[in-house]
Amino acid sequence: MSDERNRDRGNLFENTDRKKPSQPDMQGTARLNGVDYELRAWRREEQLTLAVAPPRGDRNTYPPDTMRGALDPGEKPAGRARSDEPVPAWVGDIVGDELAYHVEGFPKQGKSGVYFTLSFKPIPVPPRAPAPSFDDEEAPTVADDDDDD
Repeated sequence: MSDERNRDRGNLFENTDRKKPSQPDMQGTARLNGVDYELRAWRREEQLTLAVAPPRGDRNTYPPDTMRGALDPGEKPAGRARSDEPVPAWVGDIVGDELAYHVEGFPKQGKSGVYFTLSFKPIPVPPRAPAPSFDDEEAPTVADDDDDD
């Protein structure tokens, strides 16, 4: 039961080592479908942009993202003054080539301040737009060189 409860979850913490504006505002880790990932997030106006990548280990560079997406502020259900269910602070989808998840982020209070617990629910990967193809008329052709006499 414990494994089921911790499956497809992660945590995001403030990036206290941030030295440049390009570095993430928040970072953390997640375990999705039994695989460990690094999480990086940037605050962009009213959204939280989330990037998911394999762990970088000892390397000093970030590996390419596996999934990306934007989370919007969560909203209280309409028509209810009080609900016993927690309301997520952030809600949205992250998408990759092979995986996609609906993400909900809940604020938690820790010893060093507020952090977010993320819950990931698998969703179907949206179809990608087909790559442009050339019609026969537009396809580049190679001229035959029959002058081999």
